[in-house]
Amino acid sequence: MAQNRAFWRNVPRKSAVVFLFGVFSTFTTVGFAADIGEMGRTPIARLILMVLISGVFTSVYATAGVILRGRMWRVFIPVFAVHMLLINLLNKLMPSMAQPATMDAAGIAAVQSRLSLDGGAIILAVFLGYSCFLYVSISEARRYFRVHAEMELAAEIHHVLVPAIDTKIAEFEFYGRSVPSGEVGGDLIDVFQNDHGWIAYVADVSGHGVAPGVVMAMVKSAARMQLSSGEKSAKLLARLNSVLLPIKKPDMFATFAYLAWNGDRLEYSLAGHPAILHYHAATNEISDVSCLNMPLGMFESDFDSASVECAPHDLFLILTDGLLEVTNPKGEEFSSAGIKPVLLANAAGPLSAIFDAILNAARLHGHAADDQSMLLVRRLTT
Repeated sequence: MAQNRAFWRNVPRKSAVVFLFGVFSTFTTVGFAADIGEMGRTPIARLILMVLISGVFTSVYATAGVILRGRMWRVFIPVFAVHMLLINLLNKLMPSMAQPATMDAAGIAAVQSRLSLDGGAIILAVFLGYSCFLYVSISEARRYFRVHAEMELAAEIHHVLVPAIDTKIAEFEFYGRSVPSGEVGGDLIDVFQNDHGWIAYVADVSGHGVAPGVVMAMVKSAARMQLSSGEKSAKLLARLNSVLLPIKKPDMFATFAYLAWNGDRLEYSLAGHPAILHYHAATNEISDVSCLNMPLGMFESDFDSASVECAPHDLFLILTDGLLEVTNPKGEEFSSAGIKPVLLANAAGPLSAIFDAILNAARLHGHAADDQSMLLVRRLTT
């Protein structure tokens, strides 16, 4: 229901007003048609009230239907009861004039004039209603296609900023993709190489749609600028946090996780991000690599980092919570408990096969409501 209300709020006010006036105009014909059925014997005051009631109440039904959809009956039933009560009350308080036994020429002319008035009013009301619906259809179609074109452009930019990763650097290989839940995602995967080694990182900006996508682009730009300066990876999170704090909405933040190889050891840090999964080839076990830091963009904070052992053929999986939070019809999340058996069963295979196996297992488990991103890192030799 909240999404329906958000949709209604996003419709331009002018289009909403014109649409409701179209509904009002179209259904005022009910009052005029009723007068025709009574051969013009409806009192003028009752006719006017019937016309207004028919238009107003159907506009209420239309508004309730757009906002509530399947729950419209909660409003429809009591409003319909009031609607019928008012009509019956009007019929009792303002009964139709008696039908004369005979009619002279003047009476026939009066009836013809009244029925002609009703017919003309119906034609005018239908014309106004149709014109309103046509205006809203054309204006909203134009707005839709304009927004759709902008979304396509944003999606293209997203694909450029977050391309699939399939590469090797020295004795390490990398594979990763980001699967957005909509046209534009807020997840980021990246591998950056410098003179000292490399850094592989994954970020997840809170929310959905274009706004997180814009913040994601800023995170990547800031991260690349920082890494290009040659500063140590241990200071990356603090620098990114200072960049994000003043330029994003107060309720937005970003989680972040990275692995960095400096030629001698593998360093890591996480900022509010799900634990990195570490597959130990020697023991065929999986451990969690985590670090207690606040997400980026929330508060001024220090960020801890550490190092982890990395033996030949060890495998690391950095992922976003969009995979962990995939939910089945019973309300059970996929979680790391669902990912680890799939990772163990496919750990010796190509990284692309591991990625596909985990993604397929998540899709079989249930519905995904968030972006799903994974970055796999494997050490090939000593």
